[in-house]
Order: sequence, then structure tokens, then C-alpha cells
Amino acid sequence: MDMSVISIEALAKEFGQSLYERGFSRGVLRSLKPQQCSGVLESEHAVLGLVLSGELLIELPECLLLNGVGDEFFLPPNIYFQATAGELGAQFLFAKRSALAPVCSA
Repeated sequence: MDMSVISIEALAKEFGQSLYERGFSRGVLRSLKPQQCSGVLESEHAVLGLVLSGELLIELPECLLLNGVGDEFFLPPNIYFQATAGELGAQFLFAKRSALAPVCSA
């Protein structure tokens, strides 16, 4: 994604406005310091996120996802994961799928 054309504020606003339409709750801003790790987590709901700054490595049982500025990530429900910030730390928005939201199938 060409960051010279789209500002972080615009990305965050667009992401936030799309959450409800996509069945997710309001976004929450989180920051991790350089190389900081979340520890092993589990969410009972699906999670959708957007990296605003830095890099965020998400470790899932079967794969690793490296996300940079402007990248969206999706975590399915009931899965263990761990997030680790890159050398410059990371800021990201995330939202959980509403328990009442219909699951879209494509």
C-alpha cells in the first residue's frame, strides 16, 4: 500500500467506519513497545485488526503473519495466538466480532 497517498488517520477512520458493517465492535487502540510480546492469548470471538505503525508479528498454531503499516489481519475465534512488535514497536487497532453478527460466507 502506498503510504505517501493515504494517511494513517484516514486508514484508521476508514477501518473504524467499516467495522459495524462487517459485524465487529468498535475498534480499540493498542501499542506494543519494541520487541514486546503479548504472551499467549485466546479470543472467544473473531478479531479484525489494522496496523497503524511499526510491524506486528502474529504467531498462530500453524503459521506466522507479519503485518506492516496499513495491513489488516484476521484471527478466527477460539484460537491461541501471540503478537510481537517489531524493532520500532507497533500501534494497531483491533475489534472483536459481535456475538450477534451474522457470519458472511463468500
